[in-house]
Amino acid sequence: MKKLFAVLSVLFVLGTANMFATGIGAQFGGNVNEGSFGTGAALTFKLDKVPCVFAADLAFGQNYFAAGLTADWWMANPKIEGTWGYYYGIGVGGSVAIANNAYAGFSVGPRAVLGTNVFLLDRHFELYLQAAYQPLLSIANDNVAFVWVNFPLALGFRFWF
Repeated sequence: MKKLFAVLSVLFVLGTANMFATGIGAQFGGNVNEGSFGTGAALTFKLDKVPCVFAADLAFGQNYFAAGLTADWWMANPKIEGTWGYYYGIGVGGSVAIANNAYAGFSVGPRAVLGTNVFLLDRHFELYLQAAYQPLLSIANDNVAFVWVNFPLALGFRFWF
């Protein structure tokens, strides 16, 4: 049942976002932080008339739920050669997680983003590789901590309309 709910949620978001998005796709990646590496996938989109590029992820497991959202404002996206370029910017990201009815956590922090991208198919398809530095304020089970070493990495694609 949880898998069906997850699939229906993704289809709903894709169908709705397609009506008002200028770009939509998926990204896969990981997070390097203080000696650990986690992996995941996210839906990425750029809305018309909103200057940020977003990524949203949901993770479900047995007795586990997590959701995250990032919003990045590209300050520049200059060309290197032809349709290949790079971009940099700033943003913010946050997440919530609940596990085994014993863990509940929230984290939020600013982001500095650097990436490279290439546009194909007459600029309707984008491939990109991105890295960010995102220190976090983490609040979990009455613990408050600052995570200074946190580097989200992503490889993704977007279709542009």
